Amino acid sequence: MKLLSRLKPTARTMRRGLSLVALLVLPVTGYALEESQWNRVLSALQAGEAEAVRQLSGEDRTILQAALALKSNRPAEVLLLLNDAGVEDPLAALLQAEAHRREAVQAVQKAGNYAHGMEKQEKLLASADLSSGLREADVRLNAFMDKLDAVNGLPLDVLLPGGDVANVFMVDKARSRMFVFARGEDGKLTRIADEYVVTGSAAGDKTVEGDGRTPNGVYRFVKKLQGPALEARYGPVAFPIDYPNELDQLHGKNGHGIWMHGYPVDVQRRPPQDTRGCFSLPNPRLMAMADLVSLGKSWVIVGRNFQFGHDEEKQQLLQSVRDALESWRQDWMSLNSDAYLTHYHAAFRSGKRDLKAWKRYKKRVNSSKTFINVDFEHLNVIHDPNGWPEGEVVVAEFDQNYRSSNYADQGRKRVYLARASKQSPWQILLEESVKQ
Repeated sequence: MKLLSRLKPTARTMRRGLSLVALLVLPVTGYALEESQWNRVLSALQAGEAEAVRQLSGEDRTILQAALALKSNRPAEVLLLLNDAGVEDPLAALLQAEAHRREAVQAVQKAGNYAHGMEKQEKLLASADLSSGLREADVRLNAFMDKLDAVNGLPLDVLLPGGDVANVFMVDKARSRMFVFARGEDGKLTRIADEYVVTGSAAGDKTVEGDGRTPNGVYRFVKKLQGPALEARYGPVAFPIDYPNELDQLHGKNGHGIWMHGYPVDVQRRPPQDTRGCFSLPNPRLMAMADLVSLGKSWVIVGRNFQFGHDEEKQQLLQSVRDALESWRQDWMSLNSDAYLTHYHAAFRSGKRDLKAWKRYKKRVNSSKTFINVDFEHLNVIHDPNGWPEGEVVVAEFDQNYRSSNYADQGRKRVYLARASKQSPWQILLEESVKQ
C-alpha cells in the first residue's frame, strides 16, 4: 500500500500544479485515443468554442495541445507551445524533455555521414525514450475526448442503489479514472465527479500481500484516517476499504491496508500506476472527495473498462437477480429443504460452514418447524464487473424479516450470487449477516 519511491521533479516545476484533475462529470467512451481522432481533438482545443474546452484552464489547454503534438511527432511544436506559454508543471517538463530528445535524434540523423562514428551515442539517445513516463497525458487526453463527445450513461454495474447506498466510487484501472455517482432523494444516480486516479504499480488483481496490485471487486469505505494516525506521505486523509472481503477470502486472497489516499505534500504529479495497491488522488481533489464519503454506505467498485448505458441489459440483469432471490425465498418458506438447497453453489460458504455442513444444519432446523415466513426489504444490488472462478458475481444486501413456528429474527443480510453463464441460474456463493 505504501508509495513507491520515485525521482521527484525540481522545486521550480513542482511550484504550480496543473488543474486537469478538476475535469469533473466527464462522459465515458473507450480508452484508446486513435490517431484518426487527434486532429478533431486538436481543432477543438484551438477553436476554444466547445464547452469542454471552456472548462479547461489555460495551462490545461496548452499541455493537451503539446501532448497531441508529441503524439504526432512534432517536437518543435511542443517546445514552441510550452516555452511561449511559460507553463511550469512536472508533466509539462517531461513533455519538453521528450521533445528535446526527439529533436536531438532527428538532428543526428540529418547529420548523416558527418556523424559517422557516433552510432553508439545515437543508440543511447534513441533508447532514452521518455514516452512511458507520459502515460498521465494519455489518460487526460482520453478524459478530455470523452467530455468532448458528450457521451452520457449510468454505470451498468450499479443495478439497484437502495437507501443504504449513499454513493458509489468506481475506480477504473484501465482508464486511471474514478467516477463517483450519488443517489438522489428520488433514488436515481447522478454522476458528480470524474477524477484522475493513481493505482497499483503492477497490473492485474491483487492476490497476495506486497504484490503491488490494486484489488478488483466490490467494497465499502470502512474507516477514516487523519492526523497523527496518518503518515504525511499519504496526504491529509485516507479511507481504508474492507479488503479482503468475504469473496476475496473465499479465493485465498490476502494482504491489507488498501486505501483511498492523497500525495505527499511536495508531490503534485504521479504516473497512473504508482502505488503499492491503493488508489491515490491529488490532495485538493482528495479533500473534495472526502466530503462525499459515508463510512459503510459509500460503495467502491474496482475494475477495468466499466460499461455505461446498456439500460436494457441492466434491467434484464437486475430482473434475473430479483427472480433468483424470490425463488429462493419461496422455496425457503415451502419447508422443502431439497428445493431450498438447490439455490446454493457448490463452493458455498457461510462463516465456517461449507455446503455440506450448511445442508445438515438447514435440514435439522427445518425439521422442527411447521411454517416459515420470510420477507426482504430495502434491497441493494451491485454487479461485480470482474470475472471470478465461479463466473459472474453480484452482491445483494437487504433487510430480512424471518418468522417461524418457533423462532423470529430481523437483521441485515448480504449474499453473493454467482452464475457460470447468462443461461445458468444464479446460486448463493456466500451468505452472511451484516453488522449494523
